[in-house]
Order: sequence, then structure tokens, then C-alpha cells
Amino acid sequence: MKRVIYSFFTIVAFVIVLAACSNNGNNEGNTNGDAKDDTDERVLTIANPADINTFDPQNNSVITTSAVLVNVYNKLVKRDAEGHIVPDLATTWDQVDEVTWEFELVDGVTFHNGDALTAEDVKFSLERIATDSSLLMHGTFNKILEVNVINNTTVQIVTEDPDPQLLSRLSIAAASILPKDYFAEVGIDEFLQNPIGSGPYQYSQWLRDDRVELVKFDEYFEGAPKWDTVRFQVVPEDSTRVSELLTGGIDIAFNIPSSDIERIEANDGTHVALEPIQRVIQLWLSTEEDAPTADPRVREAIELAIDNQVIIDQILEGNATPTRTHVSPGNFGADESLYNTYLYDPDRARELLAEAGYADGITVEISANNYYREIGEVVGGMLAAVGITADIEMIEQSQFADRLFNHALAEGVLVGWGNDMFDGSILELFRESNVTSYSNSYVEELLDAAAYNMDEEERAAQYREIQQILAEERPVVYLFQLRGRYGVSDRINYTPRLDELYYADEIELN
Repeated sequence: MKRVIYSFFTIVAFVIVLAACSNNGNNEGNTNGDAKDDTDERVLTIANPADINTFDPQNNSVITTSAVLVNVYNKLVKRDAEGHIVPDLATTWDQVDEVTWEFELVDGVTFHNGDALTAEDVKFSLERIATDSSLLMHGTFNKILEVNVINNTTVQIVTEDPDPQLLSRLSIAAASILPKDYFAEVGIDEFLQNPIGSGPYQYSQWLRDDRVELVKFDEYFEGAPKWDTVRFQVVPEDSTRVSELLTGGIDIAFNIPSSDIERIEANDGTHVALEPIQRVIQLWLSTEEDAPTADPRVREAIELAIDNQVIIDQILEGNATPTRTHVSPGNFGADESLYNTYLYDPDRARELLAEAGYADGITVEISANNYYREIGEVVGGMLAAVGITADIEMIEQSQFADRLFNHALAEGVLVGWGNDMFDGSILELFRESNVTSYSNSYVEELLDAAAYNMDEEERAAQYREIQQILAEERPVVYLFQLRGRYGVSDRINYTPRLDELYYADEIELN
């Protein structure tokens, strides 16, 4: 008997995405037209530190880009504000057998160009990302074997092997459904200049490094959108984002400095929203034979040298939680014994360095996303205090992403990474990143087994065991899970999401 499933994992707390950054190098963007006059419009303006990378949701792994694109495109399923998987374009779904899922689509959905959305569009979109290895998110979907059209509103997705994560995959921005006929007619270059989706907001303009502007789609199948225009403003400087918020130029300012929280709260007309996000700050360490961090004693010394709570208290004003795992509570397979805890013992760190033959000190090269400059500087000072000279290269965000995906970073990498799948499979990251070169055959066996295990209890136990091993062997030193810091205008009602996405119709005008 078929079983109708409305949620896959019970989530109590974020993704990603992928919360790392990337730049795919495409030259999308349309610079025609000026910003709309806001006089009689309901305009929502959100300020982000960085521009989007692309309008191709399948060729993107950047959370700041996904946060915009979720308003333009729909998926079969999505996550609600609490992290539960809920219907989007699919009304119901059945697991036919271990490798086959059937989805019934909403009838009467149209794309922004007026084309009707059908099962053929679903087949085209998912098979595109499953087969095109040039797309950044291909690896997340390459186990989809085929998508079969049963009728105009019914599809079956067949995977090569049992896939306990399929619904989670289909909930991320990369699973967006694209218009097959329009895509075939205009080609990828024209599509990226004039993207078409079925979401509540449609493309208006993209002025690179300035703003993305979306306007409401009156024919949206779930009803009239709440805003006439949604503007995503690019404001790299923290101080400028805060000033724009205080003077009423923007409604939401993301990633405000902790030092400005009191100022924003004291200002008439603004407040601060603090909510946990999936992003975990972590230090990847090479285990390559010629790297000093190949010695596990050096990696342990690095962890013991870093006082996580001092960074949280003094740099982040308390807006983070220490962790020794990437899989935080609320994500499937979390080991809570490794959360809200950390190790700090500088004396033992010095002893370990001496045991490793580095009593006179050692130098470790670290590449750091400039986003986390202040954290990187403090970490460098803590390492220096035990005899580790951290040669830290601060790299601008888009350049950092390019070098990360081209494997052109140092033996240590300081990065913030999310978890858009809400799943323990994020532990695959250490081998996918090709930075740590960490190898443990038993961990590999556990990861491979968990990837296909349809028994949720067993699968969760496998991920917990992996986390314990990684905490002991330290190819990655996990530091803390961040709390998102948002400056908000009092004219709107806004609660930040765990996954850092901006669903504009969840934001209301007071």
C-alpha cells in the first residue's frame, strides 16, 4: 500500500545550503532600466554584503544567491520556517519502492512568461542537473537515474540506489523547476539575462554589484504576492548597511556587527533580530604528508589552543554556540554530546607540539574568507600564544570561493559552512572539499552505508559514530555555530529563518 509522506526529517532548528560561497564565473545580468519609484508601492529592501552569483539555481552553491532565487523559482517540495518539508509544486508524494518516488503536481501553475507548468518541466529540470556535470550542484543530484512522466501532473523519480535524502535534495534551491520550452527556445545565455520561473516574484533587473530587483507575479498560483517590489541591495560595508537601516533606506540589514546591536536597538524605528543559523565556523586542516598538520598531535594542539568562548563573548557578543561537530541539533543524525562544548588547554597544546618535534614552534599557512577577518585574527593570536605561527591570508569573498572550488587554498582553511540538507551527510564535506585529504577507511564505509540506509535509526547512529571519530582525529576543527544578526526596520514583521533564505511573502508590513 502506498504511503503518503508530508515530511522526511523532523527538524526543530538550519541549512544549506550550503553555506559556503562560490562564484561560477558566468556573465549574467541585465543593466537595463532604473530602480522603481517607491512612492505608491509596497517595496521591501534587503541589504546583503555580497551580490548574487547567477540566476541559474542549479549552478549555484552560495546561500546569498539562493536566498534571492527562492522567490523566483519553485521546487517540488520546500522547507517551512521550522525546517519541516512541506508541499510546493507537489501536493502529495508516495514512496513506491526503495528507488522510486511518485509526485502529484499542483494543477494550473504558470511560469512568468505564461507557459503552463507540467510534468515535462519537472523531468527536464531534474534530469538537467542529474546529468550535466558542469553544474555546481550536479553532485547532489547525480544519483537520479531518470524522471518518468506519468501524465501532465504526475512524475516518478527513479534513483540508482535507495536514497534516504531524496526529499531533502528536492527541497533545496538547486532543485528549482525551470521552463523546458522557454529554456530550449532561448538557450542558457538568454535565459540568464531574462530568467523565468513560477515563483511569487519575477525578474525585473540585475545591476551587478548594486542590486537585484524583483516584481510581483500577479498570476502566482498561491495568490497575490504581498509586495509590489522586492529589492536586494548590495552593501558590502558593515557600517553602510547599519547607516542605511538607521536612516530608513533599507528594511533588513544582514550580518550586522555585534558592536552595533545596542545602537540599532536604541534607535527609534529599528530593532535587532537574533536567530540561530546553520552556519558553523570551522578550520579545515590538511593531512597531506608534507603538511605540518599531517601530524594528529599538531591538529589536536590547534584545537586546544583556541578558546572558543572568548571569541564568542568578545567578538560575537555571545551570538554563537561552541561545537565540536558540523551536525548541530535539529539536523538528522546530530550527536548532541559534541554540541555546546569545546576543548581548551594551551599548556597541553604546547606539550603536544613538543612531542611532535616542534618545541621551537611551527608555521601553518591558513586561507581565510575575509568575511571572518576578525575571527581569523583572534584565532591567529591564540595559536601564536602556544608556538604556532599562523600565516593567514585574508581573501575577498568571491575570490575565496573561486579558489576553494579550484583547490587553490592553503593547508589550513577558515570557513563558515551551512547545511541546507538538514542532514548528517554534510560530513561528506571533508572528502568532497579536497582540502583536508583526510582518509579513514572505516569512516568511508560508514559514510557510504549511511548514504543508502533507509533505516533512519541505524543511519542516525552511523552519523553519530562518524562525528565521534572526526572529533578525535580532527581533519576539521569545529569552532561554533553562528547566530544570525539582522538589523530590522520596525515597519515590517520579520523573523529570520534558520536556513538564511528570504521568502519575501513570509515578511509582512506592520
